Amino acid sequence: MKRGMVWLVAGLLFLSGCAAVEKWRGKEETPKSGPETPNVVFHTFPDIPVPKELTLIREKSFIYETPNLKAGVLVLNGNVEVPSLENYFKINMVKNGWRFVNSYKFGDVILNFVKEDRSSNLRMTRDSFTTQVEIWVGPVDRSVTPDRTISPMIPKGNDFK
Repeated sequence: MKRGMVWLVAGLLFLSGCAAVEKWRGKEETPKSGPETPNVVFHTFPDIPVPKELTLIREKSFIYETPNLKAGVLVLNGNVEVPSLENYFKINMVKNGWRFVNSYKFGDVILNFVKEDRSSNLRMTRDSFTTQVEIWVGPVDRSVTPDRTISPMIPKGNDFK
C-alpha cells in the first residue's frame, strides 16, 4: 500500500513539473485573440496578427521595450505552407494598419511593412516539416530622406572612371 502511494505521489509531482515547464516555455500561454478573428493571436505586438498554427519560440525571440518604444524579434514555427502565410500576412497586416512596402521571394519569402514610426519585416523559411517565421519590428527614423542616405564617397551621375 505504501509503495502504491509513493508511486501516486511521484506521478503527480512529475505531471505538475511537466506543466510548470510547459508554462515556462510558453506552451501554456494564451495570447490575446479577438472575437472577430478566432484563428489569430497577438504575441507582444497588439497590431501584428499571427495564425494560431504558429508557435512562439521564446528562446529565439527578443523584445526591447522603453516607455516610448517596443521593438524586437519574434520567432515562430509551425506546419504551414509559405504561400498561405504570405497571403495571410499581406491581408491581415493591412487590416491592422500596416502598409505593404515590398517583398522578396527566392526560396525564403520576405515581406516589408511600415506603420507611422515603425517598420516590420517578416521572413518565412520552409524546411522539410515546418515553416519558421521571423517577425522583426523596429523604429523608423523619419528624419532620414533619400538624399541624406547617399554616401558622400559615392560619385553622383556618370562620375565613375
